[in-house]
Formats: sequence, C-alpha cells, structure tokens
Amino acid sequence: MNILSIKKEFPIFNNKINNNDLVYLDSANSSQKPKAVIDRVNDFYTKEFSNVGRSVHYLAVAATNLYENTRSSIQKYINAKDKNEIVFTKGATEAINLVANTFGQKFLKEGDEILITELEHHSNYVPWHFLRKSKGIKIEFAEVNTDGEVTIESIKKKITSKTKLIGVTHLSNVTGAILPIKEITELAHSKGIAVLVDGCQGAPHLKLDMQDLGCDFYAISCHKMYGPTGLGILYAKKKWLEELPPYQGGGGMIKEVKKDGISYGDLPNKYEAGTMATAQVIAFDQSIKFLEKIGINNIIKHERELMEYGKEILRKNNSVKLVGNPKNKGAVLSFTIEGVHPHDIATILDEDGVAIRAGHHCCQILHEKLGIAASARASLGIYNTKEDLDKLNSSINNCKKIFNLKWI
Repeated sequence: MNILSIKKEFPIFNNKINNNDLVYLDSANSSQKPKAVIDRVNDFYTKEFSNVGRSVHYLAVAATNLYENTRSSIQKYINAKDKNEIVFTKGATEAINLVANTFGQKFLKEGDEILITELEHHSNYVPWHFLRKSKGIKIEFAEVNTDGEVTIESIKKKITSKTKLIGVTHLSNVTGAILPIKEITELAHSKGIAVLVDGCQGAPHLKLDMQDLGCDFYAISCHKMYGPTGLGILYAKKKWLEELPPYQGGGGMIKEVKKDGISYGDLPNKYEAGTMATAQVIAFDQSIKFLEKIGINNIIKHERELMEYGKEILRKNNSVKLVGNPKNKGAVLSFTIEGVHPHDIATILDEDGVAIRAGHHCCQILHEKLGIAASARASLGIYNTKEDLDKLNSSINNCKKIFNLKWI
C-alpha cells in the first residue's frame, strides 16, 4: 500500500498552510475528501441533477437509481441484512436523535433507565437528557477506568430491571478506547435491552459487520468516512423501523393523506421526510469505493502502526502526557502539556502547518472524570505518515520552547 500515492488523491494536500506543507491530524473531527468524491458532487449538479423519488422524467429516475445504489453499497459495506435497514439522515447526531425521539415516544415512561458511558460524545447524551426532562426517565453512566476505557463489567454493574436501552460509542474520540460491542449486545439482548452504537469514530477505522455485532441501531457520520458533510446514516434492524413511529412528517414519507388520517410510506421512506441530501448521498458511494479499494484491513494495519509510533514518541517527550491507555485503542492520540493550555498548543502547532483539535471534544463529562478541562488531540487517517507524527513532535517541542519548558 503506497500511502504517498493515496495522499495524492486528496487535493487539500496541494495547499500550503503558513508556508508549510499541511500535516492534517484532525480526522476524528472530519476527514479530508478524495478528488473522486469532490468531483462526483460537482458532476451530479452540473450533469445529472434532479430531486429523487417524485417525478418520472429521465433525470429524476436516473437520480433516484443513483441514490438507491448508494444505499445498496452501504448495506454491503456494513453487512446489513436488508438495504431498507439503511436510513439517510443529515448526520450521526440526527440519527441518534431519531432513535431517542422515536424509541422514547414509543417505549419509555417515567422511571425507565437509559444506560450510556462516561466516554460518550454529547450527541449520545443530550437527546436522552431531553427525554429525562420531558418524560422523567433516568440516565445511568457506566464508569471509565484509569486507562480511559469502559469494560463489559462496568456496564454489567449498571444494568437494572428498568434499563431499556444501552447507548455506547464504538471508539472513543478522546482516549481511542474500542468498546466490545458484540459482547455488550449479547449481554443486553439476554436481558431484553436494545443497543444503540455511536459509530462516528468506529465506521472510518474498523471493520463493520452488523450481523456479527448484533446491535439494534448503529449511527454513522459520512464526513468522517472521507465523504461529504451534511450526511449521516442510521442502520436499524427492520423490526425496529417497522415498529417505531416516524421522526419527521412531510413529503416523501407518506403513502396516503386524508382529512381523517395518514398512512406512512414503506421502509426506509417512512424516516426520510422532505428533500434529502441527494448529491451528498450519491457522492458517498465514491467514499465507499475509495475505502473498498484500499481495504479496511489495510487501513486498520496502517493506522495501528501509526498510533503505536505516535504513542512511543510522545511518551518520550518530556512534559507531554497522553490521555488514557486503553488495551484496545484506535487511531486517536489525545494529550496535554504541563503548563500549556490545549488551545495554545493547537494555535502554535498551526503556525507549523500542523492541524489538531483542542478542547473537550464534545466530551465534557469524560474530561471532568479525568480531572482535566481540555486536551489536545491528534487523530489519524489513511493519508497520514510517520513523518507527520515526527512533525507533530517537532512542533510540540517548538511550543514548549515558547513556554520555556524543558523540551528534551
């Protein structure tokens, strides 16, 4: 696998940042886009544009077929049983809100419990908080251990007779911890509990097999998978999509509308109200092809080697402290530098063309548990190299010099 050749597929790397080559280490925030994806959006708008699922003219039928082809590609990529288990949303945040809203409306009552973890992104907490306010449900948190991971034992301790759904991240966007989703699902299902997985960080970096994982719901953010922004995916088992109510009402999701009643469209149309992000959906098929061309096993191997190399050089760097040390870790390197605020770290690194993220990464509960207000985060993608991590380390040393810290 030639990483430099792969990197050439991304036009963004032709640019200079502050007269430096771009070292992009912010893929957990959003990945860069290969030219094939960018071109597909442009080609659709210039040569093929029409709304989908409405008209019968040539452009409309062709656009609808392309739109549905992407659904089939996703079904194959994640090994869903049925392409109608794939629902397009405007992002993973909306996908999780869809589940929380409809599941809460149908199944939750005062005193029922939702179990999440201290690792969760705000998108897998705030929607449940809304239900806590509106319906009086309770939210329980499986605790993070000192290595920044959540074990199956930690989850087991928090399950009660009132637990109705377990919502967990597949891969932490802060510590990099990869959770044992299959084991969590087996445990939950043995007790009649549904499982929702926030797959925003898992989907770009791990092999996805919904039949093996067994979860009921899996949320995906397409812009983190080398795809367009404004698009997400909800995988949901067919039985849930048939049983849950619609999330939004409008055109596209209805079968028949009468003054005295409404019947809803077939799956997955029931959950895709209004005009969808057609160009983004069609372009995302190119993202899937890009990932398939490289091969997820090659991606996993490459990113694991980079992650281990990054851990090694940062651990040797005086004053740098890595956040978490999970046994099963994805391509995320969060860290702090004693005496330097993470925002200052990110600003100084940017002067060298090194792009990282700083803050609590929408995981304020986790940072409070770890006893830090914020962290700096370098996150990896298929286009990164060991030289990128050497540049990160060199820029960190420059940062430490500015703050008069010991830098050897």
